[in-house]
Amino acid sequence: MIDSACMWQVGESEHPQSGMNHRRATWVTIAVSLLAICLTTTASLYLAFRQNRHDAAEQTATVAAESLRRADSMTGQALLAYARLTASTSTNPCSAQRLSLMSDVALDYDYVQAVGYVVDDRVICSSSGLHDPGIPLGPPLFPTGNFDANIRPSVDLGTGKRFLVLQRGHYAAAISPASLLDILSPRSGMSYGIFGIPSGRVVSNHGFFDRTWPQRLGDAHRVTFYDGKYLVSIESSTKYSLAAFSAIPKADLHAGFLASARILLPIGLLLGLLASFAIFRLARRRETLPATLRSALERREFVLHYQPIVEMATARIAGAEALLRWPREDGNGMRPALFIPAAEDCGLIQHFTAYVLQELANEAAAFFRLHPDCYISINLASADLHDEHTVSLLRELLGTPGIEPHNLVVEVTEHSFLEPARASRTIRGIRELGVRVAIDDFGTGFSSLSHLTTLQTDFLKIDKLFIDSVGTSSVTSEVALHIIGMARTLGQTVIAEGVETRLQADFLREHGVVLAQGWLFSTALPMSRLLREWPSD
Repeated sequence: MIDSACMWQVGESEHPQSGMNHRRATWVTIAVSLLAICLTTTASLYLAFRQNRHDAAEQTATVAAESLRRADSMTGQALLAYARLTASTSTNPCSAQRLSLMSDVALDYDYVQAVGYVVDDRVICSSSGLHDPGIPLGPPLFPTGNFDANIRPSVDLGTGKRFLVLQRGHYAAAISPASLLDILSPRSGMSYGIFGIPSGRVVSNHGFFDRTWPQRLGDAHRVTFYDGKYLVSIESSTKYSLAAFSAIPKADLHAGFLASARILLPIGLLLGLLASFAIFRLARRRETLPATLRSALERREFVLHYQPIVEMATARIAGAEALLRWPREDGNGMRPALFIPAAEDCGLIQHFTAYVLQELANEAAAFFRLHPDCYISINLASADLHDEHTVSLLRELLGTPGIEPHNLVVEVTEHSFLEPARASRTIRGIRELGVRVAIDDFGTGFSSLSHLTTLQTDFLKIDKLFIDSVGTSSVTSEVALHIIGMARTLGQTVIAEGVETRLQADFLREHGVVLAQGWLFSTALPMSRLLREWPSD
């Protein structure tokens, strides 16, 4: 039987730098925790900035669009008014009939406050009556395509109010600038208005307007930009030579950012603290993991499961791979992908190997009584290959009645050969016992060919990474075929692991793969189920 006394002598004396490593790990944990807090708070501030900028851009675009809609409606109504006035057949432009028509036109449109007849840049009559000697309009401010527009602060047309005057031919329509700018609930501090294209001259505005902003529009229909002082949206009309703008000052943007940050920053800080807490918990768990693993070994909580390895040609069992499991009763067991690397990190992996060999001594003989020509493979770690005591442990296992050398295969990975000379000596010692050797996870390391040519091995296991892609157009599918051809040339028996589909199995069998394991054939089973589900042939 296996002498397991070596399993229980793991202490601080084996790790003279453990104190230094502990302090280093503590500082690393603190640094990572602080980094997590900084990252989450920075991310929350960035999100607050982006959200505030997005909301502000949407609001400026909405106000500009509404302003432009009103400007288009205003212009459209003015054109309708002109059409009605020019359709009149009266020869006297200021006759009672024409004045009545002007009054009706002014009342029929929302934006048109008054209409009038123009001679030599003077309104001589309007919907408000006759104007003698006429109200001067002055030169046009800028052309708008269908008419000339002019803003006159003293034009009253009989009402005493300031109007925006749109003139076409002899007729003019008076629009109240306020009707263009009474945007519903604009943001505090927002500037907005209408300007002409391409002159850039303002028709009507509320708040600040920079004469350089229209240049940003270029040939685009709409644009949003930040000039360092204002976030600005501009949209041009598709019908008339007009455009609308809306702008939010930097101070208001900053205030909006602070408002968003007051909401998102506590959330980011909370997430950072939670992440920091999780990091500390994980670090604390890692600190106590060596003691937990030692205790689990002492209580013999680990069990072996065996995944069948089958002959591809006959589907008969050829062997099984011994895999360690940790099914804790409290439900806090750990997957092998976690506790095996942890055992390697804390220097316990050789004790796990001794544990596995002892369990095999207790269980394997029953399997070999049913399948005397089969084998069970055992995974060795890098530390096992660099320790001559591993050969002694295997020799003791072979002393167990019912277990012969041909019944054992050891599996080593390419990553295990940290010191090739020492590892090669251990491999030679294992083969001298009559135990065969397999290279596991072949193709995932960096020195595969050198291992094959310098080490005496019997099996080559193709990693699941390559099996997943066989029969597809993936590049890794071709790698699997190259591995199979290389193994055949070197006299190695190929084992495909991770076979899950019939398509994969057929492909591998057609290309000469002898042995395979995977969920297509069976999952890993306790010895009792293995004996029951794979009885003697």
